[in-house]
Amino acid sequence: MFKAHLSLLTLIFVPTIFSIAVQAFQQQLSATVSNNILAFAGKRSHSLPEKYIAIIQRNQQYKYQQTLLPKMTSKSAASSGASNENLPHCKHVLFVECGFGNDSHGQNPTKAAVRACRNAIEFNSIPSINNLVPGGYEKLKLDVILAIPPKYQQGLDLDAVKSVFPYGETKFTIQDGGMIAPSGIAIDSLGDKNDDMIIVCCAVTVGY
Repeated sequence: MFKAHLSLLTLIFVPTIFSIAVQAFQQQLSATVSNNILAFAGKRSHSLPEKYIAIIQRNQQYKYQQTLLPKMTSKSAASSGASNENLPHCKHVLFVECGFGNDSHGQNPTKAAVRACRNAIEFNSIPSINNLVPGGYEKLKLDVILAIPPKYQQGLDLDAVKSVFPYGETKFTIQDGGMIAPSGIAIDSLGDKNDDMIIVCCAVTVGY
C-alpha cells in the first residue's frame, strides 16, 4: 500500500517539479542570451538597431510580470466638468462622424483641428434630434477625439474647437496621431517657422 501511494505521488509531483525547473532554466537562458547580445552590441562599432535593443530590454524588464495590452496614450479634457471620468460620456450612441483638417502654413494645430471637426459635421443635418434624444438638443452629448501630432499638441485651443459645435455637451480626448507633412516651402508672411503642414484627424460620437 505504501509503495502504491509513493508511486502515485511520484506520478503527480515529478512532472510538476520538472516543468518548474524547465521554466526557470528557460528564463535564465533568455536573460543570459539577452545580456550577451546587448554586451556584444555595445562592443561592436555597428551595434544592433535601437528597436531590437529596446525589445530585449523590455523582455528583461517584464520577464517575471504578466503584461497587459498597452492603453492608448491620451489625455482628456471635458468642456463641462464630468462628475465621474470613468463613466462613459455618451451612454447611448446614435452615430459617429469622422473628418480631417490641415493647416498648410503657420503650424497652427487649432486651425487644423477646427477644420477637422467642421469636415466631420458640416455635411450633415439631424432634424430628428428632439425625437431621438430625451431632452432634445440641450441633452445632446458629443465625444470628440482629436488625433494631433505630439509636437504641436501644446498649442491647441480647445475653446476655439468647441465653438465649431452649435449644441451639445462636448468632451474632448486628445491623442497622438494625425500627421506632419512637408509643404515644400516656408513662407514668413504666413507665420511659418518651418515647412510643416499639420494634419489632424477627428471622430465625433453623437449620443446622450
